[in-house]
Amino acid sequence: MSSSLTDWLFHHYGREEVKKETGLTRIRHALNSVFPELSEKKIITIAGTNGKGETTLWLSRYLEKRKHCTWISPHVERITERFQSEEGEIPEAELEKLVSACHELVQKNNFNLTYYEFLFFVFCHWAVSRSPEILLLEVGMGGRLDAVNVFDADLVLLPSISRDHQEFLGKRYDLILREKLGLLRPKTQLIHYLGSNYLQEKAGEISSAVGAKNISLENWHLSQKWEFSSRNQILARAAYLVLTGTGEESLREELKTFRPGAHFLEYRGETIFSNGEWIFYGSHNVDGVRNLIQFLQCGNYNFGSPPYDAILVAFSRRDPDDVRTMLKMLKQSRLGKILVTSFPHPKAMDSGVMEKLTDLEGIEFVHDVHAFIHRPKNGSTLVTGSYYFMGHVRQIIRGHR
Repeated sequence: MSSSLTDWLFHHYGREEVKKETGLTRIRHALNSVFPELSEKKIITIAGTNGKGETTLWLSRYLEKRKHCTWISPHVERITERFQSEEGEIPEAELEKLVSACHELVQKNNFNLTYYEFLFFVFCHWAVSRSPEILLLEVGMGGRLDAVNVFDADLVLLPSISRDHQEFLGKRYDLILREKLGLLRPKTQLIHYLGSNYLQEKAGEISSAVGAKNISLENWHLSQKWEFSSRNQILARAAYLVLTGTGEESLREELKTFRPGAHFLEYRGETIFSNGEWIFYGSHNVDGVRNLIQFLQCGNYNFGSPPYDAILVAFSRRDPDDVRTMLKMLKQSRLGKILVTSFPHPKAMDSGVMEKLTDLEGIEFVHDVHAFIHRPKNGSTLVTGSYYFMGHVRQIIRGHR
């Protein structure tokens, strides 16, 4: 997306940041004119700590022959990433016109919207103009107070629960789960793939109290124990089958024989060849890094030497103790030489803090990531950590920074 629109959005709506006082009153009022029409659509809402973006994108792929609009949050490189359909991302020129028209509506009606709420407002008006059959809505954070929750979901997907954004969602798993499942309504169908027996039981209790239906894919004991990325794909496939009218018993049988594909999505196993091989896997919190390490070790279970020449990592702002834990895990993984750096982004971890934590772990800190990327090399580099960091690296590789 052009920097001019990015700058324009910052000037009028500030940066994308979470505020504790954020609720649904403003966005519900602003969407009053389009709410009746969009409420009639089939609405699938996807929440979770890790895997919600991947699940959303896989479901969008499965729905490529059905007219739908997909809301992705957040975007990494392009604002157009947030606006997707069976035709792909919205064209930049179309989005710019839509943003301008929606801003006029906001001004005319004196709506007071945050950055996130305004872009969701734009998405909803875009969806009305396309008149889709289905809306896929990825939660930005939490669930209960996220803007997407103005709509009653027919289907809620939940790939995982772990600790992240604890200052808003709490530290206890049951409280985090309750925030996520604030999306449920009577008769909503919940499908989750939670590994913890405790969380499965809690999800069942919350669903029952609301009057929602509950399916735990973990309890179905599918043909094998799948790694996290395959589980996201299976969850998306389950949602697709439900949308096509597949009943619960037939759904169980279909999933027993389903095999996740080997295709990769942006930032999720994507590989770029340019001055060596660059493999991108986003992993931005402790559970995400743990899952990624297990996945990569299983894929290289008999490696005699590290499978990567280097692992380049940087994180967004979070608890320094969590960052240090993730650095320890990567260092002990034996997947390759760990190189830590920082990157320019409003949500990036402070460079000084990052360097200090790196020094405490005895890991090399890369001060000039541009020089490192452009240094001649023939080997493979795993890029992980913050999705924003991976977007930054991709732009450097492609000569856009």
